Amino acid sequence: MSMVAHSYEHSTMAQELQQYVPLGSIITCKDPYDNKTEGELVAVDEPTGMIIMRPTNTDNVTVLNRNLLVEFEVVKKAQSNARGVFMPEKLVNDSHVRRAIEAKEDAVRSVCPSDVSDAGRELFKVIGKTYPKLEWRGLSIVGMDGDFKVNPPYLSSNVEGCTDTLQTRIKKVVDKFHADYKKSQDTPS
Repeated sequence: MSMVAHSYEHSTMAQELQQYVPLGSIITCKDPYDNKTEGELVAVDEPTGMIIMRPTNTDNVTVLNRNLLVEFEVVKKAQSNARGVFMPEKLVNDSHVRRAIEAKEDAVRSVCPSDVSDAGRELFKVIGKTYPKLEWRGLSIVGMDGDFKVNPPYLSSNVEGCTDTLQTRIKKVVDKFHADYKKSQDTPS
């Protein structure tokens, strides 16, 4: 049996997962970045919309947000749909699941709004090398648990910080980024 879902609505995919895809089924999921993951469906957390699967040939688990999936396919359906009865052959380590969820949450926070300039996207990556706890809040880059913010158009004059030292440090990163970015734009490819 093969069913492919393109751009599913949240409720439609939730109903399909709950009614038609028993735990233990082999599924393939594709995210918006064209990353395909195939493996065994281990759990579905209905309230958060998370799908937990064990990719083929590994003991690790992968956590996917079903709201972000562009494609979902059932490769091999498991025999029964007895939810809660299925137990993985090996116990799932809670710390692996927690780390996988945190990694996905970080990835979702770092997804750039579509109307941000190319320079803004690149600046986010550059600041992220020094300050890995970054996120987008609207069109602003916010870091270190709200300790600084860079507003559009992402110049040093648009940097706000909770301390003068931090604000000066971020302004230097922004100024260096723009100098390097201008050079890369002026260089013919």
